[in-house]
Amino acid sequence: MRKIKLLSTTDVHGTLSTYSYLDQSIKPQGLSRYSNCVKKNREEFECIVVDNGDSLQGSPLLTYAHRVKIKPNPLAIVFNEIKLDYYNLGNHDFNYGEEILLNYIQDLNALCLTSNVLYKNKPIGSTRIHTTQDGSRIALIGLCTDYIPHWEKPEHIKNFKFLSPIEILKKELSSLSDVDYTVVYYHGGLEKDPITGIPTEVLTGENVGYEMTMISNIDLLITGHQHRSIATQINHIPVMQCSLNATEYMDALIDIRNKTCDIKLVPMSDFEFDSHIESLIKPFDDKTQIWLDQKLGRIEGFDLLIKDPFDARLHKHPYVSFINFIQKQVTNADICGTALFNQAIGLGHEISYRDLVNNYVYPNSLIVKEMDGKTLRLYLEQCADYFIVKDNQIGVNPLFDEPKPQHFNYDMLDGIEYTLKISNPLGQRVISLTFNGNDVKDTDTFSVAMNNYRASGGGNFHMIPPCKTILEIQRDMTDILAEYILDKKIVTMTHHDNIKIII
Repeated sequence: MRKIKLLSTTDVHGTLSTYSYLDQSIKPQGLSRYSNCVKKNREEFECIVVDNGDSLQGSPLLTYAHRVKIKPNPLAIVFNEIKLDYYNLGNHDFNYGEEILLNYIQDLNALCLTSNVLYKNKPIGSTRIHTTQDGSRIALIGLCTDYIPHWEKPEHIKNFKFLSPIEILKKELSSLSDVDYTVVYYHGGLEKDPITGIPTEVLTGENVGYEMTMISNIDLLITGHQHRSIATQINHIPVMQCSLNATEYMDALIDIRNKTCDIKLVPMSDFEFDSHIESLIKPFDDKTQIWLDQKLGRIEGFDLLIKDPFDARLHKHPYVSFINFIQKQVTNADICGTALFNQAIGLGHEISYRDLVNNYVYPNSLIVKEMDGKTLRLYLEQCADYFIVKDNQIGVNPLFDEPKPQHFNYDMLDGIEYTLKISNPLGQRVISLTFNGNDVKDTDTFSVAMNNYRASGGGNFHMIPPCKTILEIQRDMTDILAEYILDKKIVTMTHHDNIKIII
């Protein structure tokens, strides 16, 4: 029996091209580089090429394509050109709703593996048996995190049902017969340290990759979702995951006779970009660039560029006040909260769609919750978990950096004044909380605006979902921001230094 090369991507997040939308520089990224990788490997090996989800969201090109409903989907065009064999779905693939997702699936030539997601009560994908040229049978099982309903807009998933990946995995494994090798693709991550087995996060069920390694009859586990670079063994099972934005891929050389495989992560920088793929992308890119460069208006009175992200969170940056200010204008909420996303760079005085998309990278909507003072305090206590005191200095809690950067899970709120004392134990860090100069009582009631991810409890904010929803604005935050700026042309605001973070 010959060796088989398994090539896998995950969390591509719409990164089709090697060119950056931020500054048009050439980056060591993109499916156009991956195309040359696949071609080179196919010259030497029999290959199976699989994508593990979260590819349909994340780049300006796909944001534009989804808004104007380009068909066939540009991502599908590129995957078809690469000759993708199979794909699994990830949580962000549901971000633009049923129509966009189903059209994408229809446009793809590859086969869907996802067996724990039901669409109108039927699995959207299924386990596949890939027969190699010499007759070997490789089982490919696809699973997605079932935590999606905690984040996603209900109207996007009203016809979908998400089943336990653990239970479906056991079921799929038990139904296999006469297979030589079994590969599990799971769009979810590891909930425990690969070496020690100690939990690295609250065990909500969002990630259950470590638990999967305790199930028999798996030969290789491919994970995703956390954007980590992993090529290791857990409980004697080879486990892989690669970073986001097509900056690297997972390479597994499988020896079916001996049931072994050599695994490694390979950077996309090892390959030149494929000019043919880039030429396929260009017509969509040209239209995207025109859309991105539309000038919306200007901000007066403040420099909203972010030079130090940590300082911008420690001393609430004017950019944060700007986002909260617009949320306040469109909702009239008492309190507004937002996070500074991982790679936000802020805004210049002139604002274009490009500026907004580069800073607000998720297709979030805006929700207003009714919240009492007690819950508001719990909300702030969870925010305070972002910081630690080390060597008599305030720093970032390592859990927000590893295993996956989650700086977007620290919110800063406007409309109140509060002080967080980080040396206090968790749950006792909010030492001052006032609204209009008055101490907030547990029984006080407020309207609080936030994005739908936070409103659904994303980021371990379990105290928020039970709160009554007062208002939902079912438009992307980038649209909400753009419409406001376009209407006003010149935006003036007041930056409030209302948050104190002390040791």
